[in-house]
Amino acid sequence: MTTNDEKTKLIAGLDDNALDHDYDGIIELDNALPPWWLYMFYGTIIFAIFYTINFFGMGAYKQQDELKEQYAIAQKSIEKYQKEHGSSVDENSVVLVAEAEKLADGKIIYEKNCVACHAANGGGGVGPNFTDDYWIHGNSINDVFKTIKYGVPEKGMIPWESQLNPNQIQNVASFILTEFKNKNVEGGKEPQGDKIE
Repeated sequence: MTTNDEKTKLIAGLDDNALDHDYDGIIELDNALPPWWLYMFYGTIIFAIFYTINFFGMGAYKQQDELKEQYAIAQKSIEKYQKEHGSSVDENSVVLVAEAEKLADGKIIYEKNCVACHAANGGGGVGPNFTDDYWIHGNSINDVFKTIKYGVPEKGMIPWESQLNPNQIQNVASFILTEFKNKNVEGGKEPQGDKIE
């Protein structure tokens, strides 16, 4: 155990650094901080000033900007996936689209795949007439989508779900209902199915 005399000897020469208060016999010395610690401390102050000016004054390093960038990347990934695999559109969630670009896509698909059986004007041939009021499998967007997707194999119409993605089926179904429905073209095939106003 250290005696008071020994403590006095230990702090000999440090009297200049000793503070004027005493805590239960403990003497506090006012030593200078190590230079490396001081430089780091001053460096953090300089960094804080620089960061504050950039963040609040110039609008840099904002999380909103990073979030927007991540949203843009995610949107590109979604579009790529939908292009390759189609979206979540099915016969229950399909809607009649009216955008010119989508209807133009539907027209291209119709001209490439459907004209042989349904005629360029939709009047029918091997397949039924799209321009009259009679429909075999229904004339809602859901009905037409389902018919294109699953086909009618017993009547010779193949299912198109393996060749067209859901967006393409939605586009061509919308084109059929927008372009041909209730047009009653001349020379069209005789009515088939039920009359649906």
